[in-house]
Amino acid sequence: MLDKVEISKKLIDFESRFGRSGKIDVCFAPGRVNLIGEHTDYNGGLVLPFAIQQGTYMLVRPSVLPPARLYSDQLGLEARIMTPDVTKKNDWADYVRGVYLYAGETVCGEIPPFDAMYFGDLPLDSGLSSSASLEMATVLGLGSLGCRLSKEEAVKVCRRAENDFVGVACGVMDQFAVAFARERNVILLDCDTLEYRQIPYNLKDTVLVVGHTGVRRSLTDSEYNERRRECAEALSLLSARVGPRKNLSRLTIKEFEEARWSIPDTLALRAQHVIYENVRVEEAARCLETGDPETLGYLLNRSHESLRDLFEVSSFELDTLQEISAAQPGVWGCRMTGAGFGGCVISLIKKDALERYLGRVPGLYWQSTHCDAGFVVTTPGEGAMEVEVL
Repeated sequence: MLDKVEISKKLIDFESRFGRSGKIDVCFAPGRVNLIGEHTDYNGGLVLPFAIQQGTYMLVRPSVLPPARLYSDQLGLEARIMTPDVTKKNDWADYVRGVYLYAGETVCGEIPPFDAMYFGDLPLDSGLSSSASLEMATVLGLGSLGCRLSKEEAVKVCRRAENDFVGVACGVMDQFAVAFARERNVILLDCDTLEYRQIPYNLKDTVLVVGHTGVRRSLTDSEYNERRRECAEALSLLSARVGPRKNLSRLTIKEFEEARWSIPDTLALRAQHVIYENVRVEEAARCLETGDPETLGYLLNRSHESLRDLFEVSSFELDTLQEISAAQPGVWGCRMTGAGFGGCVISLIKKDALERYLGRVPGLYWQSTHCDAGFVVTTPGEGAMEVEVL
């Protein structure tokens, strides 16, 4: 999180832009990293996410007349929410408009006009759930306008904003993790039932390093929705052989292996990743509980190979950063995290190897890709919250 001095400077910027006319509320929602369990969320499977310290801030204050005025400090762009007809504009503020629309429709009714400024230290389009962070910060900001949602309501509204308004067919993991995360805990979440439990992060003498490849990605412009379609088709064909299943993750490995030859090769590869990845999540949760970084690192490496070779959502930059990281002394394991097509790699590293890793990997990566990677050392952090600034 940013310190209070930095936030106070943003309050001055807010008043310079929107005027001085009342109390400004400050809300924060973190980004998230998924330790393991990629593309299992929309297949009704298990995931193991946690919140990071970096995230999105929203400064918000009620205004007198519509429209709601928005400003992204990171992008340097203004936007509006025109009422009563809230329509998609295909810009950054669609995530905000979607939350505003569905929070009003499902919970709050009419929401008063407001001024809002967004800023933060979370890289955009990086696979760290910048969109869910933006959405959840907006939910908290609407609370200061009299539209207060429970965490469960917030997750539903934010997911609907992303699915139905923006048009990204994501699962529920990102919004859930941003809302329910606890400091020093990782969430084991069943994305079908939404049953979850907090697992303490008890890996001694280890750190998590998130490396951004320097390549941004956009799910609306990628093959993400195509992968969802392929998974749905695989489920339909496999269910005809093994019996009805609600989700692809509900097939056992034995059932899949006996039926895989009855479906097209590409669909079999997609299903194989999802079904085996779901098992890896269960095993990874046990590693956290027993304090076993070696086995967890092995699972991270296998997850990346599966995403690269079976699900085909990696990229040259992701593979390069993963391979360079995996070859470093003291690295237990690493994999791409997020939906793919660019973004980040997460590495599990021995504490005493961290300095050497950070000293070597950026240069080796640049030599191979001519891209500048950014690295963040992180631990599981707290979920979305209101911030007091004295």
